[in-house]
Amino acid sequence: MEIDTEDEDTNAQRFRAFAAQCRRLARNASGTDRAVLIEIAEAWIVCAEQAEREAKRRRNGRPVIDSGPRDRA
Repeated sequence: MEIDTEDEDTNAQRFRAFAAQCRRLARNASGTDRAVLIEIAEAWIVCAEQAEREAKRRRNGRPVIDSGPRDRA
């Protein structure tokens, strides 16, 4: 998997595609596997949202500040 550090819009699309793939796999998974795949899909969505925020900041001429991973708990 290649992440483009300069094109957050493309990354956001890619991350959303990964989330969709996890959800598709979860449909046929059972029990714990389904739960894990759904959790991974949610994490990809968080990544996509972050990439979209960063893309918006860049378009508005604001510096992108990497605050690192966030604990969602």
